[in-house]
Amino acid sequence: MKLDIKSFLIGILTTVNLFLLMGFDDHEQDNQNGRYQVIIDSKGDQYWYDTRYGDKIAIGSKSYGYILLKEEGGMEKIFEKEYQLVEALKEID
Repeated sequence: MKLDIKSFLIGILTTVNLFLLMGFDDHEQDNQNGRYQVIIDSKGDQYWYDTRYGDKIAIGSKSYGYILLKEEGGMEKIFEKEYQLVEALKEID
């Protein structure tokens, strides 16, 4: 069986073009999974961090609830339940 150079080059170029076209993305982040990371210490307190910027954005404790922090630090809002904090974070984004 003889290898036809012309067909071989067309196949390679087609494959390369398909890989390039598959790689294009509009870079919109509609899915925010993994945006926040929660670290729990040995006392059970939760520290919420924004993985995009590395800032601490909230603190959670069984004794005083969940505190949403301001950008400069300090308390902005207090929530009793975790889902309330999550809803407030969705509104910020």
